[in-house]
Amino acid sequence: MNKRMKSLLMTIFLTLAIGVSACSSKPTPTPIAYYIETSVAATMQFQATLDSLRALEQQMTQMAMPTATPQPTWTPMPSPTIAQTQSLLPAAPAAPAAPVATQPPAVLPPAAPAATPTSASLCLKASLVSETIPDGTAKAANEAFTKSWTFKNVGTCAWTTEFDFAFVSGEKMGGANIDMKQSVAPGGEITISVPMTAPGSAGDYTGWWSFLDQGGNRFGVGNAGTGYVSVRIVVK
Repeated sequence: MNKRMKSLLMTIFLTLAIGVSACSSKPTPTPIAYYIETSVAATMQFQATLDSLRALEQQMTQMAMPTATPQPTWTPMPSPTIAQTQSLLPAAPAAPAAPVATQPPAVLPPAAPAATPTSASLCLKASLVSETIPDGTAKAANEAFTKSWTFKNVGTCAWTTEFDFAFVSGEKMGGANIDMKQSVAPGGEITISVPMTAPGSAGDYTGWWSFLDQGGNRFGVGNAGTGYVSVRIVVK
């Protein structure tokens, strides 16, 4: 019990004692038994008051104490069963399948390579030997000129009089297709001339020409015998 509470109890006790003494004062002498009875009553009253104060103090102390927070309870985890343990184990690898006897693949003979035409095996093929009026030659507007080419038959077939030397594309410049006037055997040469006229406007002009066989199939110069020859002039 703290000092403040003790002082309060002492004050109450003295007040009760003084009050009892004042009420019990008589003009005649009081017997000793009366004093004892009065003292016992005062003591009991004091004791009752003290008990009430202690009970009040205990109640106030309990109200001031914080409420205990319940602690979490621990729940044991169940032990894995045999079935669970077996399910966690990796599955046993499957037994390898028995090898199946297979027949070795049949060995086929290699296919014969396709024939590739070469310069020696081409039937119709020309080679340019020479030409007049080299490409880029300057000409006046409307100037007449003749372009000539000399060819050699480097194929395996003869060129007949049914062949033509014909315009392909570009600027024709007035030139016309030329009928071959003579046959040319393999290894032989021929000169073909085409009269032309320069255009009337300034510019760079080019025309392309090649041979035609009796069936209208084109052939010319180069390794494959399909190249064209040209005439190119510059009009000033």
